[in-house]
Amino acid sequence: MAASPETGFLVIADLTGYTAYLSRGELEHAPVIAGDLLETIVGRLEPPFRLAKLEGDAAFLFVEDGRADRTLLLDAIEAAYLAFRRRLRSIEGATACSCNACSMAPRLDLKLFVHHGSYVRGRIAGRDELAGSDVILVHRLLKGGTAERERERGFGLLTGAAVEALGIDGPALGLVEAHESIEHLGDVTTYVLDLEERWQAESGRRRLELEPERMLLDLSVTVGAEPAVAWSHLTSPALRPLWEGPIVIDERAVGGRRGVGTTSQCVTGRLATLEEIVDWQPYDHVGWRLAVAGIGPVEAEADLAAAEDGTDIRLRWAVPTGTAVPQVERDRIATEKRQSLERLARVLELSPATRDVTAPEEGMGST
Repeated sequence: MAASPETGFLVIADLTGYTAYLSRGELEHAPVIAGDLLETIVGRLEPPFRLAKLEGDAAFLFVEDGRADRTLLLDAIEAAYLAFRRRLRSIEGATACSCNACSMAPRLDLKLFVHHGSYVRGRIAGRDELAGSDVILVHRLLKGGTAERERERGFGLLTGAAVEALGIDGPALGLVEAHESIEHLGDVTTYVLDLEERWQAESGRRRLELEPERMLLDLSVTVGAEPAVAWSHLTSPALRPLWEGPIVIDERAVGGRRGVGTTSQCVTGRLATLEEIVDWQPYDHVGWRLAVAGIGPVEAEADLAAAEDGTDIRLRWAVPTGTAVPQVERDRIATEKRQSLERLARVLELSPATRDVTAPEEGMGST
């Protein structure tokens, strides 16, 4: 029986410099370190992506259309690169070994290639395989001109088809247009995302400083889902009503992608809250500046950390120095947020579908 074609996003995460690294590093150390790095990368891409297979120094993943919030797909790409760089830094700082494999590990880098197209699933030699011209195309990009020119920097390369399917404005998000010519498949428009620049910005970024004397609330909860799933429920307008209650969110996203600079008006009943995202570090930290009815300006942070049984979430709100908030208002806000976090824990514990980051298709907001 012929397999039915599907459409979705195809991703390859490729360790740059792996061949030279393996040839010069000790055999008992180099593959172990490379395997550890690939495991770190795949761990950040799954979910929303699914691992199709490991390909030596690369991982091939995919996600079907409609399975995840589109902003979360780009979050996963950036999160994978940042996790890779953090892991390299920890290996460099923690090892006392002077062998070539350990000393050369920091020379490795990561490239991520993203395409949108069609494919079929089949069984070959007892294994599930994805096949089709779009599968070939995303693999050919590894040997393309952009990969050759940018070999000294970490980057994400998105095809025009991927950018269109994501519904984003590439130039507005700082993506640089390029072109590839692939034998038998023709010319392909691509957009390059400078992940090295993203790493440098993330490394030097200062989060909101929420001093204890300004604290309005400080709450924690552990939810039964991995950080990527918890992140999507905290940030996606399509998923927030599941735990925040009846709320209408009108979002304005820069370049069509949720992140720093995104503004929202959140309406619950007759009350409206204005939100602006000022920090965006998937799947670790998000910071907002809020204008809350009855209170005024608020700075808020949510921090996520992987736990044995899921994800620890810490939510903090702070008001400007000298702001007097009546105790009755403090108690009301703390009660509302505590109940919301408890609902979030129940949603993620009781709804297995959320573990796949399944969300209704939603607009990406206007620019």
